[in-house]
Amino acid sequence: MINPNISKEPKMIFSMFKDYGPEILFNNSSIDEAKSLTLVMSGMTLVEMNQDAKGRVDGSKNPKMLGPIPVPDMENLKAIAIPFETEITSSTDERIQEAGYRLCVAYLIFEGSAVREVLDSYGLIEPYFAMIARGLSKEDKINAASIKKVLTKMVDMLQGNIPRIFTVNPDGTMKELIGKKLEYADTYLICDFIKNKMNILFYNPSMDIWRRREIYKIASEFNSSRFRSALRINTVDDIKEMGDLLDLLNIEITPV
Repeated sequence: MINPNISKEPKMIFSMFKDYGPEILFNNSSIDEAKSLTLVMSGMTLVEMNQDAKGRVDGSKNPKMLGPIPVPDMENLKAIAIPFETEITSSTDERIQEAGYRLCVAYLIFEGSAVREVLDSYGLIEPYFAMIARGLSKEDKINAASIKKVLTKMVDMLQGNIPRIFTVNPDGTMKELIGKKLEYADTYLICDFIKNKMNILFYNPSMDIWRRREIYKIASEFNSSRFRSALRINTVDDIKEMGDLLDLLNIEITPV
């Protein structure tokens, strides 16, 4: 989560490798065309050096985030690059025709002071972007409006406007859950940054007292280490209250 107290709203530069080279399709940042193109070129060079970073937003392989990358001649700004391949609509380049896909790179631009907060969300950015960007899986679906829609959702997530959901594994480690349909777990930690609350849903009604104590301790330590104890912890045992909370967030839980 980017802390809105120290960071302005992230911006985006979105590029696609066309038949004639990289083209910027969207840029709502203050970075001028020359510096933006230099950033795009350096980012695409990084992608070529890290082929495993390229993913697809059709659900088959999540893209890998690269960076933070310095923005040319703007020391106060950093960028992270999210590269993915989109299915081509048409191409005159034989190599692209044969591959069937062309490279896109989305650059999230943020103030350098937000580096720590972005890195805290590193594991969330990749799967979340892959989930919300599925409308960009084909070239003819990519335009300023569809890119802006993805950016709006990314900003909501990064600034804490969307709750983050975790579960506690049997070995005591934390696992973040992504999407509207969650895998079954005995406990869910729903972190609501608007209300500054961490709701602990003890979803298994047969849970013994030792497991409950362990989860509460882990949740408290997690709140301290990850969120600087900014969230008030609230335990939820009542089935109806759990159902109402999940309905409000439009979340389903997969049956056992």
